[in-house]
Amino acid sequence: MGIRYIAAGIVAALVSSFSANAQTRYQVKITNLENKKGQLYIGWYGSEDAFMKPKKTALARVVPVQAKSEVVVVFDQVPAGRYAISVFLDENGNEDLDTNLVGIPKEKYGFSNNVMPAMRPATYEEAAFEVKNTPGSLSIKLK
Repeated sequence: MGIRYIAAGIVAALVSSFSANAQTRYQVKITNLENKKGQLYIGWYGSEDAFMKPKKTALARVVPVQAKSEVVVVFDQVPAGRYAISVFLDENGNEDLDTNLVGIPKEKYGFSNNVMPAMRPATYEEAAFEVKNTPGSLSIKLK
């Protein structure tokens, strides 16, 4: 009888481990590109401490765009969890979001949940959403 309980414990641990590491596919549609050209920088962040720090992305992608009004980017193998996404369109190729003298962006940008505070960037909490173990999608409209 002891072996059966040990085997059941191992199976339960494996199922638990699989559930914790389950991954899914997520589509991110980015709209309002206004037929501009450049590269979209898309960063997924898994915590408030990491949010909008490019070296701390959970997932990241750079996508070239030209003469399109929208693009759909597919992220495979996204682990279940809580994330916030920030996106910007680098039109001049300097790999940075350009701003004016007072810090207002001169290039298009956006956040998950389409959060657009008037005088500041979105916070992690405002932009955060849950990824489950099933495929999902979201849309981000650039400003």
